[in-house]
Amino acid sequence: MNSPRSLRILSLLLLLPACGPDDDSQAPPQDQPVSLEKLQGGDYLMFTTAVRDGCLDGALEALFMPGGPGTPHAFEYPVRVPGLGDLPAQYAVDFREPFVGMDVTVTQKDETTLKVQGSTMPAVALGGNTGDCVADMQADAELWALAKDRVAGTAVIEIRDPRGSEGYCPVFVQDPCQVELELSAELD
Repeated sequence: MNSPRSLRILSLLLLLPACGPDDDSQAPPQDQPVSLEKLQGGDYLMFTTAVRDGCLDGALEALFMPGGPGTPHAFEYPVRVPGLGDLPAQYAVDFREPFVGMDVTVTQKDETTLKVQGSTMPAVALGGNTGDCVADMQADAELWALAKDRVAGTAVIEIRDPRGSEGYCPVFVQDPCQVELELSAELD
């Protein structure tokens, strides 16, 4: 026989599906890529959130994250991220000194990802205690949409041919070598 207590429990169990997720639950979980169709093009505030230095065994981390590994570092200038309707796109971007005036080509890699290619920078000064040492750099990146106004991604900077007349160039692990940056950005 059903007791009043078991009827109340059964009633609560029957109500649970009615109290299901609201419409917002249909949005992808946080930090999961969404379709590029949802991405709004515009100027984004970009941050470096992690660095993996395959060139100087960690010494270049301070160049890209001067506040330390736990402190995201803002780019000096907003970065244009095109919407899907603007692809393919070619334009110049400024990140921060000395990474300014870089010509890039942005294309669609897949449903959620933009591919940024072609940013070559000859003779970039390494700075610090390296005297007049310069190196050639090429940066490529992939950015995936996380929301209409938020992206994340990775950039790979290939560094080659360090040279200088003063003899202060660091010895790279290999030549060319790579520095990988993790990025996040929000619409400005």
